[in-house]
Amino acid sequence: MLRLERHRLGPRIFVCGLRVHEFALGFAVLAAALLIGGLTEAWDLSRATMGATAAGSWLVIKDWRDLFPSTRNTASWSLLPHRVPKD
Repeated sequence: MLRLERHRLGPRIFVCGLRVHEFALGFAVLAAALLIGGLTEAWDLSRATMGATAAGSWLVIKDWRDLFPSTRNTASWSLLPHRVPKD
């Protein structure tokens, strides 16, 4: 069900045979924050909503290259935005 693969550009995570990109996880975090905020009517800016928004946005920003098929899987993983290797 969950598989971790070593790759020269960084770890690859597969769930049920499908690769999970960080931008997809970021969009899921943002969607969950919106859904939970809407269902509980807790739209006030709190530490929880700020944290979820910041975490989701950061995952999308750091993995932005994988949003586009022409630049997908071309950058090395890092905690900062992913960069194309120099070699």
